[in-house]
Amino acid sequence: MYRDWKWQDGDFSLSPRGDAALAEGMEVLRQDLLARLVSPRGSHWAFPLEGSDLLDYVGAPLDDLTRTEVLQEAERTLLEDARVLEAWGEWTEGGLRLTARLTEEALSLLLPWPLEVTHG
Repeated sequence: MYRDWKWQDGDFSLSPRGDAALAEGMEVLRQDLLARLVSPRGSHWAFPLEGSDLLDYVGAPLDDLTRTEVLQEAERTLLEDARVLEAWGEWTEGGLRLTARLTEEALSLLLPWPLEVTHG
């Protein structure tokens, strides 16, 4: 099972005992992808190609063109992660909903085992 530091509101999350909390499995991937989406492209010193241009749309009118551009930027950003095979999104009443299909290698690291996976 894959583990990483757990983040909350841009800072380390702490356990009730005051230890650094850990994210596990799919929660790790979720927080990694969210960090990609909300980080401006080029803002990370070690990974200047990571991030997205979604912040460019903050304050823009939410018309059909903006919705389409935001959707495309979000999908493109998810697809830049090597663990993501496919990404698609849709606008719902609650906002933008993103879905991703992961590689088998990513699933083997992220999900608890034993787990039976069928194709079809």
